[in-house]
Amino acid sequence: MAGELNRRSVLRGAVALGGAVAGGPILWQRPGFAAMRPSGIHLTYGADPRREMVVSWSTAESVATPRLLLGDTQGGLSEVVDVESKPAPGVDAVQHHARLTNLDPGKTYFYRAAHDGGSSDELSFTTVGNQRRPVRFTAFGDQGTYQNRMAPVVNTVASFDPDLHLHVGDLSYASDTGGIRAFEALWADDERRYTPSEWDAWLAGLQPFASRVPWMPVLGNHEMEVDGTELGYASYFARFVPPDNGAGGPRGATWSLRIGNVAFIAPDSNDASAELPRNRDYLGGAQETWLEATLADYRSRPDVDWIVVGFHHCPYCSSSRHSSDGGVRDRWTPLFDRYQVDLVINGHNHLYERTHPIRQGNPTTEAPIGATIDPEQAGTTYIVSGLSEEDERLPDFATAPVAGVTHYTGTDFGLRVPEVVTWSAVKDELSPIVICAEASPPDSGGTTTLTIRSVDAGDRRVVDELTLRRSHTPGARHSPDGKGPS
Repeated sequence: MAGELNRRSVLRGAVALGGAVAGGPILWQRPGFAAMRPSGIHLTYGADPRREMVVSWSTAESVATPRLLLGDTQGGLSEVVDVESKPAPGVDAVQHHARLTNLDPGKTYFYRAAHDGGSSDELSFTTVGNQRRPVRFTAFGDQGTYQNRMAPVVNTVASFDPDLHLHVGDLSYASDTGGIRAFEALWADDERRYTPSEWDAWLAGLQPFASRVPWMPVLGNHEMEVDGTELGYASYFARFVPPDNGAGGPRGATWSLRIGNVAFIAPDSNDASAELPRNRDYLGGAQETWLEATLADYRSRPDVDWIVVGFHHCPYCSSSRHSSDGGVRDRWTPLFDRYQVDLVINGHNHLYERTHPIRQGNPTTEAPIGATIDPEQAGTTYIVSGLSEEDERLPDFATAPVAGVTHYTGTDFGLRVPEVVTWSAVKDELSPIVICAEASPPDSGGTTTLTIRSVDAGDRRVVDELTLRRSHTPGARHSPDGKGPS
């Protein structure tokens, strides 16, 4: 929407998800609740971050005429955008979503979440621009509502000023079962084990950051809830509307997007996990087809230098708790090798670990703290950062040089098969660590870097640092066989 913002352009560009839900009881305003404020306001990008944004929030009860007020000047919120409203399992709160499309690249928009009798403060977001510039992102998994680390973690993310935060699963911990089928029947009626209100408490804690910069979610095993649905994803999809460009199945279960020269891909590792097979193979092989096609597309594009894949279960981790997952390792890492994935980010294990670069299951070179490597030649780097709660973070690494690898046996937790670990480079088992990464655009000689600093959210100490560097003739692309430029 170039130039002056007007009613026609905004209402063409700010399209509600499926239109407003009109007239049903979900939108009744109950007496006495007129002054309630929207809560848990958060953003997610659409498939094109230059032009698409979803604004989401909740209200404690159903309300009359929920809407988004939008404008391109502070205080000038002259446009009204309809929203989709939906309930979430187990709570009275109602979730609201406004999908904005046809926005202008690199432009700041102002907005309020509103309904009859109440509204949020005026907030803002900025779409991704078309110009060549550094791309910043942060990442971790396994967060929850633990107040002793909510503010330090969110403040650490905000201080880096990223273009997005990538949360690689186990978001709110509303469900304690984590997809463990043996326990779900025992815990289904135990309110201590399933507290859906934790979702809204978690999102309220994120709001100071997530209301202005997209918080991009990935499904983890704790998103497989005891909610009466086949997959257990109802709470997740009530609150998030990720890009709808994935492998099929539930909308947004898998997604991808590009910002500048960085491509982000988010598979659902619940479909591939050997350790916790509740949702294993629910996509029927469609995920591998989509993943390979998406990797091939991004690696062939002249505007993509870096491919970052984020999902929950770890292909490589020497933790004694969850270890490595043989399912995702066997099904996905050959694709990462073939299409030269630069960085894989996981959670699940409640610690920090980075590997040396790996190809075909083996390290190709050493990458100590501060190293610079060429992923085109050396292979993929894997990083695990699972925050969890402080009092759960006990010594967790297996005694070197052996760690368990989980292989599928058809039961929860699978069979642990020992292996000699040669790929582990850096470990930290006590700090809540935020991964902070910045990708530079290619210089005149075609060289670009992806600098990764892993930061302790408690004292802002850098506990690990790695630089990935790619050099190529401008406009040249790389072959998908892992053998260098085509």
